[in-house]
Amino acid sequence: MTYRMDQEFVQAFVEVVREQIAQRNSVRIDGVGSFRVEHRKQFQKQYDNGRVVMMPPKDTISFTPEKQLQS
Repeated sequence: MTYRMDQEFVQAFVEVVREQIAQRNSVRIDGVGSFRVEHRKQFQKQYDNGRVVMMPPKDTISFTPEKQLQS
């Protein structure tokens, strides 16, 4: 494989993962880990100066590495 082919593969791979995450699907990569969408509820955040701000709900992406990578 050439450097250009490597770049094209990585770009295509990232695009597939991005599309699946956008559709709220989990993505598991053997030997690496899994990506999934988590929904965060609305909550209040209080700062040290006493100011209270309502944080909106949002979706976040979480990554869980496989056990081989954790050690």
